Amino acid sequence: MRHLARFDLNLLRVFDAIFVKGGVSAAARHLNLSQPAISHALAKLRDVFGDPLFVRQGNRLVPTSVARALAAPVREALRGLDVALDAATSFDPAETGREFRIGVRLSGEMPRFASLVSRVRSEAPNAALASVTFRRRDLVMMLANGDLDLALDVALPADERLCRHYLGTEPLVVVARKGHPRVDGAIDLDTYLALDHIIATARPHGPGIEDMALDRLGLTRRVAVRCQHAITAWQIVATSDMLFALPRSHAAVLDAMWPMQLVDLPLPVEPGGSFVYWHQAAQTDPGLGWLRAIIVDELAAA
Repeated sequence: MRHLARFDLNLLRVFDAIFVKGGVSAAARHLNLSQPAISHALAKLRDVFGDPLFVRQGNRLVPTSVARALAAPVREALRGLDVALDAATSFDPAETGREFRIGVRLSGEMPRFASLVSRVRSEAPNAALASVTFRRRDLVMMLANGDLDLALDVALPADERLCRHYLGTEPLVVVARKGHPRVDGAIDLDTYLALDHIIATARPHGPGIEDMALDRLGLTRRVAVRCQHAITAWQIVATSDMLFALPRSHAAVLDAMWPMQLVDLPLPVEPGGSFVYWHQAAQTDPGLGWLRAIIVDELAAA
């Protein structure tokens, strides 16, 4: 690598493909090359780095410690090259066949992703969209190496490598079944506290934002059920007298399929704002600029 002028950068594509796909055959299919071509490139890589890079374990090639150390910088470098090349050419949504990978937390996919798909397909019928879950601690790395193009999430600690655009906030509403004996178009705080509640979250424990608001008032509620998805909570509410609170846009999607009572939350809650995030290396990518504009137009709170 000290002699970059004589180094074939295509070898980095091969390295990345073998690292991600776990084998020569899979890398060959991914890059649309022959297996001998991939094997030859791997031999060159081993010579350049003075390390085997990948060793066989069962049916897979497992990276050595040198390969693991190289993986992230190589992917970030390739990502930077792709962005630079894209930026040097015009982007035409009507012609692009690009896949856009959007990081979306499980709780946010339902009200957000469908509207994005509809809008993107109307402007870029040959583009592909992927909703990809992510761990927040991995977000910067995933945006840097192209595992994600953009991400939607709440306010996160500042990081100079990330850019973001504020999408706004929305209120929570309380969901109760139609015909509920104690809820008829509205609910007061005493009734809210007297009834049992559901939390829908991927977190195995911890309070909801309603509980934090109640705690500031010196009050508590009884959470009788904890589940992982809003759809599950909605089904439980439909056959019980329990209550469930969620953002208004989430509730609107589910209410269109399975009508319930949607009433104002009877306590002051500071809802967290949402943002679209991208890596600074992708700031000038015209395709991502187009997609960011769609996200802001579709998802920004009025």
